[in-house]
Amino acid sequence: MKITHVAIASLALAIAAPAAFAQEEVQGSTDCASLQAQYDQAAAAATAEQLSQAKAARDEGQKLCSEGKTAEGAAKLKEAISQIASPTQQPRS
Repeated sequence: MKITHVAIASLALAIAAPAAFAQEEVQGSTDCASLQAQYDQAAAAATAEQLSQAKAARDEGQKLCSEGKTAEGAAKLKEAISQIASPTQQPRS
């Protein structure tokens, strides 16, 4: 009887886990896209010096996001935004 419960629970977990990971991946992609848009918006008002400092972080963030490393990519994009953003344009978490 206990083996049946374990088997059913394992099966349910095996079915639900991929869906949870897929949802997390979509959310990560959305975060990367919105952070890239925030960067582009902040870049419009940034100085050339600010842009030159932030470009490497943005490029690295975009690369990480495209490789599926969304958490690391989002962190780099936030870093790039903070390098060019005025206090009222800080990145949204």
